[in-house]
Amino acid sequence: MPWAGVGAAIIAAAVDVLYLGTASGDAQFLRVPFVAGFIALMAICAALSARASALRWRPLLLGISSAGLILLGVIGIFSIGLPLLVAGLLALVGLINSLSRPRSAPRRSGRVTAGMAAGGALLAVVVLLGGFILTELAIRCPAHGVMGGSGSSLFGGSAYSCDNGTLTIAH
Repeated sequence: MPWAGVGAAIIAAAVDVLYLGTASGDAQFLRVPFVAGFIALMAICAALSARASALRWRPLLLGISSAGLILLGVIGIFSIGLPLLVAGLLALVGLINSLSRPRSAPRRSGRVTAGMAAGGALLAVVVLLGGFILTELAIRCPAHGVMGGSGSSLFGGSAYSCDNGTLTIAH
């Protein structure tokens, strides 16, 4: 079902373009480029899965794109999440279809194919959550003015304040 990968790629690419056009880079200036790059990577994986030559790697590519798009869709449900959920569900339909069809590569068992899909999904989740953690640590203060914020992650909470270019972080 290559159309599912193509549909997921088109939706994800359209959301990515709109996201780059509307997102603002505040103090966490690396978050927007990371999310845009992640969406682009998910769109590329979905598009590559539709190629006839990608039959062997289709479960891995669709596992990556479906898990990444669904998770990012849930996280961003109140902004860009709904179309990403649709794209992720399309990729999931393609993944389920590719797992349920008899394999054209006879040497690969169903367990290996399902393991590839699960490994791809796990990789997408780790990259997304790890990227969020790393981009939370990079804070840029404006040269003039006052701003601040707070957040929590797997490693605990923190708050930051910027006062005329001076960054203060409290854990």
